[in-house]
Amino acid sequence: MSLVNSLNSAVSSLQAAQAQLQVTSSNIANVNTEGYSRKTVSATSVVLDGQGAGVSLSDIKRTVDENLLRQIREHIATLAGKQIQNDYLTRTQNLFGTLADNSSLSHGITDLGSALEALATSPESAVARSDVVDTAWRLAEQLNRTTDQLQQMRAEVDREIGRVVGEITSLLSDIDAFNTQIVDAVAIGRSAAELQDQRDGLINDLAELIDIQYFERPSGEIVIATTSGRTLLDSVAVTLSHTPAAQLAASATYQNGISGIGYGAAATDITTEIRDGRLAGLIALRDETLVDLQAEIDRLAETLRDQLNALHNDGTAFPPPTSLTGTRGLAATDAPAMTGTFRVTVVDSDGVVVETQDIDLTALAPPNIGQLVAQINGMANATASINASGQVVIGATGGNSIAVNELDSQVTSGTASYGMAQFLGLNDFLDSGTDYDVMLSDRTASDTAALGLAGTLSFSIAGATTNVAYVVGDSLTDVATAINGALGGSNITASVIREGSGYRLEIVDADGDNFFLSDSGTLAGQLNLRPGVAGTAGRLEVRGALVSDPNLLVRGELSDAAGLAVGDIAISTGDGTIARAMATAFTADLSFAAAGGLPTTVTDLAGYAANILALNASNANAMDGDVNAGKSFRLALETQAAAISQVNLDEELASLVIIQNAYAASARLTTTISEMLDILLEIV
Repeated sequence: MSLVNSLNSAVSSLQAAQAQLQVTSSNIANVNTEGYSRKTVSATSVVLDGQGAGVSLSDIKRTVDENLLRQIREHIATLAGKQIQNDYLTRTQNLFGTLADNSSLSHGITDLGSALEALATSPESAVARSDVVDTAWRLAEQLNRTTDQLQQMRAEVDREIGRVVGEITSLLSDIDAFNTQIVDAVAIGRSAAELQDQRDGLINDLAELIDIQYFERPSGEIVIATTSGRTLLDSVAVTLSHTPAAQLAASATYQNGISGIGYGAAATDITTEIRDGRLAGLIALRDETLVDLQAEIDRLAETLRDQLNALHNDGTAFPPPTSLTGTRGLAATDAPAMTGTFRVTVVDSDGVVVETQDIDLTALAPPNIGQLVAQINGMANATASINASGQVVIGATGGNSIAVNELDSQVTSGTASYGMAQFLGLNDFLDSGTDYDVMLSDRTASDTAALGLAGTLSFSIAGATTNVAYVVGDSLTDVATAINGALGGSNITASVIREGSGYRLEIVDADGDNFFLSDSGTLAGQLNLRPGVAGTAGRLEVRGALVSDPNLLVRGELSDAAGLAVGDIAISTGDGTIARAMATAFTADLSFAAAGGLPTTVTDLAGYAANILALNASNANAMDGDVNAGKSFRLALETQAAAISQVNLDEELASLVIIQNAYAASARLTTTISEMLDILLEIV
């Protein structure tokens, strides 16, 4: 080897030491920098014509276990989704309270039952009547407030979805910018390790928001897609979009008042494709968790309303009022299925019969509400009419009072069955503003699976009947399509509403006209198709007339004696029959159909409220446990990754000594060769 070659080798050694020193100093300087990975540079012997010609360095490389990093990112997505759900479940626990709290729903129901028991014991007590009305008002207010807060949470979550979608779009754009820089660096042979570290940090942030899969091209470019296969970044970053709702009602659900998450310029809805990350957790909260809670308290509110109204409408205050006004909007031509007998009685101030009439509902001709009103209006001492709001008003003349007894009257629509007074809402205890222009069902698991039922749905609209047949192979969607085909001319629309983990059938008359449903088969029963809309708990209130005058609270019952005649005592002042029956309703076992996360169950009203609290607490505790376990696992993974990628000061200092010695030796060698060259030049 010539002296010149030796000198070149020594110089290359000096240059290599300098480069290694630069990498080592950068490692030491960034020992506490988050996201920085240890950099290494490898030395390779240079061989020319079979002889050593010094040393060269490879590219600066990152010390990263890509498989472990991929696993961490997958876990980050899962944990982020659970963390956001855990945060909101904790808030719902604060909202509902615990079973031990005096402010819980179950305590509110128990308090109302106790107030009714006190009234049954002392039906003449004005204080007891006021206490019942006040306690019922507080319970209704609590149900209203709970609904409001649940819907505020959903609206808050929907806004957060919009923010997260915007952040995802921004991160994709930033990662795309790093892709460009990295590809350029690789193309000219410059190290891209630092840029890759920064890009990794952005990918970690992205993985926390949405489930991703990715791969790196030889050029250094990263291609990112969702785990469902939607490309998010491939040379061009995709834009995601979502328009949050200004406010949400309990009836608003995904695709029914809530917009989806748009993908790309066409805004293709990919909401159901998002499987993990904070975004998936938010979607689950808005469309399932909080919706389930609303469905559960709606079931409680519906059952409470119907149980109390059925009893309250069968009774009367003492003295009875001079008139009764229904809470339901009706038309004279409305013709629901009516059977049995309905009693209307005029009494004096002592409860003595002035006039009484038993109306055979089956014999009404035509069989509609207008004919019922005409029958009552035909009494000598009573009047009946339908006011401008569509409410039936029955009054007594001559300073007398009016009372009704439902006897065996029955009015049906779908699965709902009422006594005539309850159907009209003449003496409602609780009102939820529900008429007969909307019907909804409970949830089914699928909107496309065959229901396996056959029969005919008969819709009564202004006295005319339209039949809609369904067959064994029909799904919920097929039933809705058949209804729309048959009733489109009446401006009645059937829709399949996605709610939580299932689907509801909703039938709406856009004109606000009433319609009534009967079924030759079991479809209506299986779906629990009944008048009403979601969010009953948010609309429930004590009837305004009772709030204004608690003396209108029903305690006793108009006599149901078959031979009731003028001069008979129809109502007694100390009668607490209905108050006692209403109190008993709070301790009776009732059948609650499945709602939200609660299965079909038999329990009392307070027990069902307790079940709502218990299920919510159980879900919150389970989610909290999952989050804590997930944090521990993430820490273990990150510790394992840190052992590989983080800078170890001891190792770097040891490398520094080696580099220093190599540099000194190379410098000494360079000096020696230089001196030898000087001697050679002097000889020449």
